Amino acid sequence: MCRQGSSVIQTEVLAKIDDPSLRAYVAWVPVLPDDGRPDEGNLALVPDRRATHVWDQHGSLPPLFRPVLGLPAEWPAWDVYLAYPIGATWTDVPPAPAFWHHQLGDEPAAPSLDGPLFASQLRALIAKE
Repeated sequence: MCRQGSSVIQTEVLAKIDDPSLRAYVAWVPVLPDDGRPDEGNLALVPDRRATHVWDQHGSLPPLFRPVLGLPAEWPAWDVYLAYPIGATWTDVPPAPAFWHHQLGDEPAAPSLDGPLFASQLRALIAKE
């Protein structure tokens, strides 16, 4: 997750949706040459008690999510924000999300990260539970 996207998720989603069933899994992946293990400054971007931070040192997650999101081979699945209903389970491959946003440019068939829209869609997903 990028620093800017992390801030959006914290301020526009987690800080505004006070539902104890909501969980955020923040996966930090080294994609750019200077990317390293997230420091306290990065972790502080999403301080919500419902957030769990994961360091994917070997970059294992982007290739797993690429086909699930329908991304072409040249697009790594990074800077993506996925929403799942309660009870979604991961077997051999990640499940398809209920919806997702990204910061990958104009190509993917999903909205660019929009905090208020993501929060609105997430509220609707929670209401279905």
